[in-house]
Amino acid sequence: MTVPPHPHPYPPPGYPYGPPPPPRMPGLTTTAIVLMWVMVTLSVFGALLAIPVLAVIDGPFGTRVTVLTAITAGQGLIWAGFRAYFAVKVARRSSSARTMAIVVEAVAMACQLVLTVLIFNATMSQVAKSSSYNISFDCTGLVLPVLVICFLSANRSRWWCDR
Repeated sequence: MTVPPHPHPYPPPGYPYGPPPPPRMPGLTTTAIVLMWVMVTLSVFGALLAIPVLAVIDGPFGTRVTVLTAITAGQGLIWAGFRAYFAVKVARRSSSARTMAIVVEAVAMACQLVLTVLIFNATMSQVAKSSSYNISFDCTGLVLPVLVICFLSANRSRWWCDR
């Protein structure tokens, strides 16, 4: 016994077939965006942790160190806003956002380095000459922007962001 054929067993292919899917985001660009979000998180938490630190350091180190620490916390929040904005724009393939993200990372890194040196000098001027004082510095805030700059400057990132 044979099965009678259906008049249209499969629907005809649509015309046009539709645009091809966009190319995938390169790994370096994805990594740069993830690192930018990591820096947003670190900046926000660093600024929130600076609030109790301001109360502690006001006594022994004077107002100069307190003001510089407050400036560091404030500029951290500003850079966090820029990083979040440009991370979203780069993910949407904006070439100008990629360029501005590189500029923002370079300026943020320079500002952080200058503020670190200023805080170090202001702190050391308050320490007695014969006393011992230990200062620890975390270079994460300097290494991550360098990685973001390198990853966004790569040819694949440039190609992907140029629509």
